[in-house]
Amino acid sequence: MDTIESPQAAAQRVAHAQRTVEQGEEGLRLLQQSRAAFVHSLRATGLTYAQACLKYDNCLDEQRRLHQQAIHELQFAERRYQSVAQSATGA
Repeated sequence: MDTIESPQAAAQRVAHAQRTVEQGEEGLRLLQQSRAAFVHSLRATGLTYAQACLKYDNCLDEQRRLHQQAIHELQFAERRYQSVAQSATGA
């Protein structure tokens, strides 16, 4: 069932999605910069270098997947906002 959404609520949803995408980009950037420290900290737990690298790679892949999901949610929110805005103006 499709619910009625105000243009203000739709705009807030877009703004929230934009912040989520921006935070994801920053998180990915920091994660990529900290590869050596990340692997080193995992090595300190007793993992081999290969195991630590694999854990880092898995973590990075998961963060990329989550970031891509956030981008899709932003795109949906933007389309929804355009639709709501057009409906509100009677276009």
